[in-house]
Amino acid sequence: MKAKFSPLQLLDFKLLESHYEFIVPKDEDVNVPDLFQSYPVDIDFGIGKTEVEGEIQLFTKIEVNFAKKKPLAGYKLMVEGGGTFRIQDPEKVEENLRNNLSQFSTLNMMINNLRNIIYQITNLGPMGGYLLPPIDISQLLRDKAAEQG
Repeated sequence: MKAKFSPLQLLDFKLLESHYEFIVPKDEDVNVPDLFQSYPVDIDFGIGKTEVEGEIQLFTKIEVNFAKKKPLAGYKLMVEGGGTFRIQDPEKVEENLRNNLSQFSTLNMMINNLRNIIYQITNLGPMGGYLLPPIDISQLLRDKAAEQG
């Protein structure tokens, strides 16, 4: 099948900050998949506008097992990235689709880019690659809206 391109364009993506730490497990018989599944994940993001009309900037931070006091064994991770997006010919795109692209799709793309970086960082680690589980983007957007009141 021939792919149809989205009117949403990712113009630029940058890794702004990262933190990787390995915490040696006390138990030698660690079930790695179960441990990874138990990691707390926190995601925060901020949407802004650039000086160029029609462009959207999105900054996204993902923390995995990043508790300050008592992180679990294994990986303690934080990655933060920034992306610049544009909707091509926004006046030709229906308003509902434009809103979906500018909020849902941009956040989804940022999380996927950061997911890939997390996997690459951990893939050479002692426990192998950590693949961030699927994220409910709609819930993240609702939580952010509620937080901003």
